[in-house]
Amino acid sequence: MSRPAGPAAPLAELEEWFLRRGLPHLQADYDPREDTLTRLRPALLFLFAAGLAVVLRPDWPWWQRIPAVLVGLAVAAGVLIGLNLVRGRPPLGGDRVGFPEAGVLVLAPALASAVLGDDPGRVALVAAGSLAAAAVVYVLTSLGVVPLLLHQGRPAVEGLVATASVAVRALPPLLAVLLFLSLASETWRAFGRLEGWRFGSVLIGFGLLSGVILVLGLARERRALYTPAPGPELERDARATPARALVEAGVAPTSPPLNRIARINVATALMVSLGSRVLAVGVAVGVAFLVFGLLIVDRQLTTEWVGEAPHVLLAVDISGREVIVSEALVRVAGALGGFAALYFVAVALGDARNREEFLDDELDRVRRVMAAWSYYRGALAAPGAPPPGPGTTLP
Repeated sequence: MSRPAGPAAPLAELEEWFLRRGLPHLQADYDPREDTLTRLRPALLFLFAAGLAVVLRPDWPWWQRIPAVLVGLAVAAGVLIGLNLVRGRPPLGGDRVGFPEAGVLVLAPALASAVLGDDPGRVALVAAGSLAAAAVVYVLTSLGVVPLLLHQGRPAVEGLVATASVAVRALPPLLAVLLFLSLASETWRAFGRLEGWRFGSVLIGFGLLSGVILVLGLARERRALYTPAPGPELERDARATPARALVEAGVAPTSPPLNRIARINVATALMVSLGSRVLAVGVAVGVAFLVFGLLIVDRQLTTEWVGEAPHVLLAVDISGREVIVSEALVRVAGALGGFAALYFVAVALGDARNREEFLDDELDRVRRVMAAWSYYRGALAAPGAPPPGPGTTLP
């Protein structure tokens, strides 16, 4: 990245800080393609290795596996060298990774599968799986989800404490209902016999509904975060960040309109942090009902409620009594936890006291980031500072 004249060290520190906070798109010259793909180089190599592992069938002897690996490596190396030569780059490439290089690494296992004579259906399956995995990893990395989760630390603990306080007030009425449902045979018949994909769809549905409630319920707060207003509060928030040096240097803050991808990045950082708290509530409730089921529901009762012999995942004999973890118990507990998470997010945002306690610390965290961004942009706009590099995403 290019560096403007002036306080270069604070600017570089701020850009790294934005990245750790899950907001890479606040960097003035962040390229959502090459910057993201370059950071993804280890993940792309892992996807390449995983794709080759899929191509190598377990029934092949070692003398077939070695040529298959060599074919995959040769395909990837040959195409990469050819692309670099056509684009006028060194044969082994440079420090940056673009979509062509990433595409080669992702699709090389499928090409190797075709070279080795696999049927077209299997080749297409390998290619589709590799592309889907790469797309998910790219989106999560581009929007800063991975570094955000990795650097939560103390803020995450403080957020969970606040969430627990809200949950203790909000959940007791629901827990009484869920306790009744956990002992109803209809609940076990409905959820205990669901196939894997249907059960997964139910949990995803709970997650999507919770996400929609968060997005719609925080519209006012998100708009305020996008346009930080100059003033004493902005300066105070910036002093609590690496932008302190810019404040003391007399930099005037500026808040140009965020472009679309930057707004999505800010919203994603907020939703991921709050969503992880909602998920924690759902997991806690689900685990509680799982433990409750272990103590109450035995093999015979499970058979009676589900209407068929249970699929037992684990059975332990304690003091002459069999304690089982059945697939039906796991699914019922998971469904009750998902419903609890959905209820919790609705109550947390619907009551003024709960809303304040649930949101305040996370909104303050994002406000500090946006205050630092205002001074960062003010430093970039200072007289005599050259514009950012050609990869700019300035609005």
